Amino acid sequence: MAYISNSSHPQFNQTFTRPSTGGRSKAARRGVGMCLGFLRLACGLVFLVALLIGCGGGGGNNPPTPISILTSTLKDGAINSTYTATLAATGGSGTYTWSLSSGSNLPAGLTLSAAGVISGTPTTAGLANFSVDVQDSETSPQTATAPLKLAISGGTLAITSTSPTAGQVGTSFTFQLIAQGGVPPYTWSMADNTTPPPGLTLSSGGLLSGTPTTAGQYNPEFQVTDAENNSFSKNIPMTINPAGESLPDGSYAFEFSGIGPNGAVVIDGGFLLANQTVGVGFYDENVGTAGSQVNQDLAGGAVVIGANGLGQLTLKLATSQTVTFALAAPASISAANNDTNIRIIEFDDKTGSGTRGSGVLKSANGGDASQIVNNYAFSFTGVDASQNPIAIAGSFKADGAGNITGYAADANDNGMMINETGFTGTYTANSVRGTIQFKLNGNTYNYSFYQVSASELLAISLDTLSSNVPLVSGLIEQQTGTFSTTSLKGAGVVELNGLAVLSGTHVPDVTLGLATADGNGNLGVVYDEYKGQLLTPQTFNGTYSVDATSGRVALKSTGTPTILYLLNNNQAFVLGGDASASSGLLEPQSGSGFNNGSFKGNYLGGSLPLNSPSAMNEVALAAADGNGNVTITYDNSGPKGLVSNTTTTGTYSVGSNGRITVTAADGTARVFYVVSSTKAALLSGEGNGYLGSLEQ
Repeated sequence: MAYISNSSHPQFNQTFTRPSTGGRSKAARRGVGMCLGFLRLACGLVFLVALLIGCGGGGGNNPPTPISILTSTLKDGAINSTYTATLAATGGSGTYTWSLSSGSNLPAGLTLSAAGVISGTPTTAGLANFSVDVQDSETSPQTATAPLKLAISGGTLAITSTSPTAGQVGTSFTFQLIAQGGVPPYTWSMADNTTPPPGLTLSSGGLLSGTPTTAGQYNPEFQVTDAENNSFSKNIPMTINPAGESLPDGSYAFEFSGIGPNGAVVIDGGFLLANQTVGVGFYDENVGTAGSQVNQDLAGGAVVIGANGLGQLTLKLATSQTVTFALAAPASISAANNDTNIRIIEFDDKTGSGTRGSGVLKSANGGDASQIVNNYAFSFTGVDASQNPIAIAGSFKADGAGNITGYAADANDNGMMINETGFTGTYTANSVRGTIQFKLNGNTYNYSFYQVSASELLAISLDTLSSNVPLVSGLIEQQTGTFSTTSLKGAGVVELNGLAVLSGTHVPDVTLGLATADGNGNLGVVYDEYKGQLLTPQTFNGTYSVDATSGRVALKSTGTPTILYLLNNNQAFVLGGDASASSGLLEPQSGSGFNNGSFKGNYLGGSLPLNSPSAMNEVALAAADGNGNVTITYDNSGPKGLVSNTTTTGTYSVGSNGRITVTAADGTARVFYVVSSTKAALLSGEGNGYLGSLEQ
């Protein structure tokens, strides 16, 4: 027997007897079983916790949360502005490594780093769609991919298109609208409550095309929407002319002179025209120091002329390039009329940095070498190797067998006058094209020409521009009649083109006036000059003598010397002695006692060529009512690009000597001179100024 005693707690001072196993009571056995059950439960819980811990919960063995990309949108960027955006992800384990998905590209100028930073300076506007990948740093990494888009703006959204060249009823028409800024690509549509001219439709790509069915003046409103759903609208005035006039079928010769990215450009050529389609044709060209290429094939082309006489000529060149010329076609054109000038300007230089210039297209009826006979005078203008102006004039005799006897020649190279007599030369010709060679001042000069007729040749130099060989173009015309002091008698309109240096830059120096000779060796000129601005009218007086054989006229005065080579009475090529190398034409003026009624009708024409980047090239219609009101419609090409189908109105006043002053709404200074009842010469201040000729 055992006992436990606790004197401090009498309640415990009792004796307990531990019976044998077999002798336990039922209650005692139940208590022991419960204790053992609780012990087993505790052990099980400990085992379960240990098992969970061992499966990775807190000991690094549990699987990580799946990786995913949080970035769903990116802020917009702008071209030429620094851009930064950081991508974000969640899940996975360790560090993230970012990359572009295969085949994806960011906007030009941007890169994605492994740390998920898109950065750089965008260089191109547009909307880029791409996908990015991210992976964690586990031995068996998790990866995720997400598509993103990034808009790069080009600035304020705007429509930059101006009015297109006039369309024509029944003639195919295309016009590509142009926008800038915003986020390309663009989608085009017509603004609410507006439609294009009848017969034309607008594609979502901005191409207005079709065949106009109704003539009229239209002002449709076009809308462009960018990839970010920003929109801009603009009204663009358009003219659709009635079914227009056409050029007569037959042969044509043309000449062009201007400037391009590689320097001065001169071209002459000829082609057949049938049903307003260019057929067989050839052309020669000479460009800067690159030299000439001759007998090149024209591969086709077409003519479109509106009812107002303004239109376009396209020529497909041997290089597969298509050149567009704007033209002004007087009503007097006919297959048998070689006198009417169709003025042309190149009309595809939209930025002002390409090739541009002026020229002439004429109905042609050539002859072979045997028909090129008797006396001819010539006038060439262009530039020397230093890009300074040069002008050459002279006369010679052709024997019909290819031999030339030169009478005299004068040249003005940037103000330096040179004269030579007794030169020689040779020539060849078929019914379209020919070549001519002069031996002058110890040098040999080669030219090609295309025939308007056996009495008028359009010529360009074929020699490569060098220190003593200029690049020129011009006319060779037959002289008629016999010459003496009486060959200059009465009034003639003087038209001179040159290049002056202002502020270190060559600019047009153009002169228009009236010369009056008494037939006894005395001559006076009143003239207007545009040289950076319209100068105050000036006068010139001098004496002259005439060489009966060559038709050379030496005009003497207190100013610079002037040389003329006569073509007929009161008609001559003119060569000034000034530093601008002014040269041009003296034309006989017909009529007298002029008034506003002397300037009436539709006069069509344009600028005479100058090899200068600053020159304005223009074709125009001047519609005068005979009562002092005029409307001028024009296309032009200059240093700032193209201007199409622009109209200004004004008033005019005709002086008794045929001088016409125009006050127009566009503020441009314009002076005309009446040459005849159907022809006028023009001095215009448009752009940097130009000299022009217009006919009915």
